[in-house]
Amino acid sequence: MKLWIIYKNGISFSKIIAEMLQDHLEDYIDVDVGKVKKIDPAFLLEEKFDYLIIGDIWNEEIPSMETQKWLLKYWEISRKKKVSLKAISGFYIALTDNNVGPFWVEFLHDNVKAEIIYPPILRLKPNNTGLRLENGTLELIKEYSNNFIDFIINKKKYWRKKGSK
Repeated sequence: MKLWIIYKNGISFSKIIAEMLQDHLEDYIDVDVGKVKKIDPAFLLEEKFDYLIIGDIWNEEIPSMETQKWLLKYWEISRKKKVSLKAISGFYIALTDNNVGPFWVEFLHDNVKAEIIYPPILRLKPNNTGLRLENGTLELIKEYSNNFIDFIINKKKYWRKKGSK
């Protein structure tokens, strides 16, 4: 089993979160991390990976235009090759208190072929006084990682199947 964590680097929080997730998951699954700008979706399809986590920073839209373009390119290539992911999830860093999870899930549902979409998208917020992640971030990442591991290993049904309500 293989997992890729792809992130859009904004003010470097996405990279930090992607690497923290990698640290928590790599004892259980083969994990690689890369930037949206540097990882070609065609390369990933050659890797024959099973799971994808997309990270982004919320500014005006989520996923960002850069991430949307990457996902659309991935979708186009995977459709031609008749490849489907076992599961896709995501995280985003919000600079405001806005919660944009449902739109994120809708976008993934409409534009990526995956058997399962993990609906509780991990949402993190930086501390406005000093541009560091808020207290509790590490615990949120651990909880998200543990749920992901539990799903992979024990096939827990936390995840909503694509198309179900």
